[in-house]
Amino acid sequence: MKRDFRQRLAELESQASARLSHLLLLAVAYYLGNPTEVDHPLEAYVHALGYPSTDEWKQALEKERSEVEARAKSAYEKLMAKFGVSQEDEWPAADALERIEAGLSDEYKNHLKGWIESALRELRSGDGNKPRDSA
Repeated sequence: MKRDFRQRLAELESQASARLSHLLLLAVAYYLGNPTEVDHPLEAYVHALGYPSTDEWKQALEKERSEVEARAKSAYEKLMAKFGVSQEDEWPAADALERIEAGLSDEYKNHLKGWIESALRELRSGDGNKPRDSA
């Protein structure tokens, strides 16, 4: 019984972490990436990180991942500062995350909901533990 409880707790933590990651990606895209100029949130996210296209972002991920991660961290810090959270505050602040999510467009909220539902289906089917094909 303890094992089942621990497994379920791990799944819930994974869901919460995935939701936060998706929310932050969408928020960076929406608030910093000029989403009205592109068709998809990922494109807006890439623009927010300073890459002209998703192809260049993917190339950078393969060649200089640390640079991409540094840009992402900087974008998250700018986003949080936009919502009144400094680096000294407990990051990310729950009230700021609520305001961030509330301000997203319906399209972006639907993307977040879709990603969460997809992650839940993976967890329920057990596919979340299988390695993903990178192609």
